[in-house]
Amino acid sequence: MSCVIFRAPLWFIESGLQYTWLFGWLGEDRERDVKINVICPATEVHIRKYTKQEQIIVRETPALYEQYVKPYISGFPADRTKWMENILTGLSEQSKVLYSSSKFLILPDMKWDVKTLSSLYLIALVQDRSIRSLRDLRRRHLGLLTSIRREASRVVQDKWGLGSGSLRMYIHYQPSYYHFHVHIVNANFQGNMLGMSVGQAHLLDDIISLLQLDPEEGPGVFERMTLTYGLGDQHGLFEAMRHSSGNPDDAPS
Repeated sequence: MSCVIFRAPLWFIESGLQYTWLFGWLGEDRERDVKINVICPATEVHIRKYTKQEQIIVRETPALYEQYVKPYISGFPADRTKWMENILTGLSEQSKVLYSSSKFLILPDMKWDVKTLSSLYLIALVQDRSIRSLRDLRRRHLGLLTSIRREASRVVQDKWGLGSGSLRMYIHYQPSYYHFHVHIVNANFQGNMLGMSVGQAHLLDDIISLLQLDPEEGPGVFERMTLTYGLGDQHGLFEAMRHSSGNPDDAPS
């Protein structure tokens, strides 16, 4: 067995709580060659998240959401979103905030080097703690969602000259953490393909369109619909959903 050891220039990007990010280059005038993520101390949750996983497709009915997913979300440890709370309450990252209002913030995602425009990656964090996931969205949130879409487009136009159609904005379900946020990436970005794939990413435009069809009163569309998505075998919901999620073609007609 052989290995190659090399020295490369490293650029420190970010450090916060348990996380440190660095990029390395193997030569001048190149885009980043390697990204290094350091998690210390790493918990069992971190190890499970970054372990290679087999994916299955599950169908989460409203009943399965109430039975398994909602309790799982309610029991999600608060320390898993402490870094986000620190940003929202003004304790950290304030120099990086690109837009701020009483409703939400927009800032670079920690995965972006804030240099390579083709991999631009921003995140919108909402102040409303009652919105944990896609399932909590209602017609009354249309103003919030359209504001995020509008301000994200304005920020990238003003700061980086990216015009109409240059952004892909989406929401994950299931997300990595249960505090509502919107991913904002360059439409040409090719990284994180699993995170942008059908079965996890839901386009913000489509979500807005669905909510516009919601009735003024009564259960919302995301309360009523079955959500189909990919779930890795290390996810905390895997066993419950694997055994409970049925084939819709098996249902009686």
